[in-house]
Amino acid sequence: LRLDRAARFVWRAAPAWTLASLGLVVIQALLPLLSLYLIKLIVDGVTEALGAPDPGAAFNRVLLFIGLAAGVAVLSALAQLGANLAREAQSLAVTDHMYGVLHAQSVRADLAYYENPSYFDTLHRAQLEGPNRPTSMVNGLVNVARSGLSLVAMAGLLLSFHWSMAVVLVAAALPGIGVKVVHAGR
Repeated sequence: LRLDRAARFVWRAAPAWTLASLGLVVIQALLPLLSLYLIKLIVDGVTEALGAPDPGAAFNRVLLFIGLAAGVAVLSALAQLGANLAREAQSLAVTDHMYGVLHAQSVRADLAYYENPSYFDTLHRAQLEGPNRPTSMVNGLVNVARSGLSLVAMAGLLLSFHWSMAVVLVAAALPGIGVKVVHAGR
């Protein structure tokens, strides 16, 4: 696999959509962290409100955190929608660019190549798989980066609470990673 070539090709075909996609991936990776922190604040606020002399005033603070959590959920949905839009636009731009490259190479080829079945089969495979392959490779790489960023952010947050929580999180993720790595070749 040549991920570097695929990434450069996608960047040349759609740099603006690639930047937008990467920005939205970072936002999508950090929003679950913010959501988790807001849930912690809600639980802490409810615990304080139950022991407070004036539970009504303390509950107003909890309502603020609940509103912020709802805002984060809406923002997360909008980020997902934007990421899907950017991914689709990027895919279309890469497909158009790939077809342009394929047509340019087809025009440059000598007519004798079209009589060669091996060349014609190669051209046909390039026309079938070429427009989609670079984008799918880059999207897979971006998904791995987003998941890794989310994992590191969550581990950092849990580490700030207690070090053993981060260890438990990493230990829980290792079997899934191991299964994916072992079965990726298949």
